[in-house]
Amino acid sequence: MPNFAGIWKMKSSENFDELLKALGVNAMLRKVAVAAASKPHVEIRQNGDRFYIKTSTTVRTTEIQFTVGEEYDEETVDGRKCKVDSRLKYCTRSRLSPI
Repeated sequence: MPNFAGIWKMKSSENFDELLKALGVNAMLRKVAVAAASKPHVEIRQNGDRFYIKTSTTVRTTEIQFTVGEEYDEETVDGRKCKVDSRLKYCTRSRLSPI
């Protein structure tokens, strides 16, 4: 398992508004979320398959903890509860870069 621990910044974001729209988030909240999410500060702590991710924007800070391969509870940008099935997929291109 690669070590993702560290402080990260986003290099680019594509289709976030479309994702929020597909999730049923209203237009005003989408506009705020897209603007705020353009420059998040992301801190990742990792212990094997166990992750802690803290994402801070100008609008809010979220913290999640999960184990890869296990389902966990999450909350959408507009406060709805959902289940997340975390899986690790290796790729060669990342939207985040270490600081």
